[in-house]
Amino acid sequence: MSEETQSVSAETALRVVADPCRRSILSQLIDSEEVVVPMKTLVDRIAPENPPPEATGAHATSLLIDVHHIHLPKLAAANVIEYDPRAKTIRYTPDERLERVLRFVTEELE
Repeated sequence: MSEETQSVSAETALRVVADPCRRSILSQLIDSEEVVVPMKTLVDRIAPENPPPEATGAHATSLLIDVHHIHLPKLAAANVIEYDPRAKTIRYTPDERLERVLRFVTEELE
């Protein structure tokens, strides 16, 4: 984690980590050695943690669409990532409060 961190509001942090897919995304970005993560790489990493509601062969494609159109825009709107939809890359913006809330939710509530 970088020395400079921002601080989102507690409400924003709770809203962001409320969704299991966004928790997976954030965990992968926080733990990644890479500063900028390609969206395809991210989706490949979170797919095992986010099984489809029903068995389909198009799970990765469906997850990719959800990540691109729903989850990454919500994370970007909360200012916890920088998402470049043209380059399909994501950069996590370190945030101590968000990371504490994420740790609590994943360790205590899952």
